[in-house]
Amino acid sequence: MFAFAANLDDNYLVMSDDHIHFESLSGDPVTEGSVFCQYEWFGDRLIGGKYRVKTVVPNRRLVYEVAFPRSILGGQLGFSIEPTEAGIVLTERLELGRSIPVVSPVVDRFLTIVLDSTIDRLQDHQHDGLRNIKRALETDSFSR
Repeated sequence: MFAFAANLDDNYLVMSDDHIHFESLSGDPVTEGSVFCQYEWFGDRLIGGKYRVKTVVPNRRLVYEVAFPRSILGGQLGFSIEPTEAGIVLTERLELGRSIPVVSPVVDRFLTIVLDSTIDRLQDHQHDGLRNIKRALETDSFSR
């Protein structure tokens, strides 16, 4: 999985037909502090922006967070990798909003209102991406 993530410049399009662009701006996607940008279609909207690699625990955990100015609203995407006898268990966790007393409930409510009609589509999109990553890992059909 880390080999897949380390080469997201090449592997990003493998994750979804909706993905259109990924570019490392500094460092690489598995080095803390690195910055990258990505763009994809979500329904009929083009979304994306800059992200920073927040946490890296080699072969175990990756956390990407949105960069300024969207970081004001918060948000991060984390991958946990748990080895098993049969291979790995890959878990993705998408967090939207912030954890700031008093402010968080307001931001969370705002995001819920704005994203309410798209939550199901977002979950489907994320599940499809994980299925495609799984297929690429199982068939060794990705760039290293």
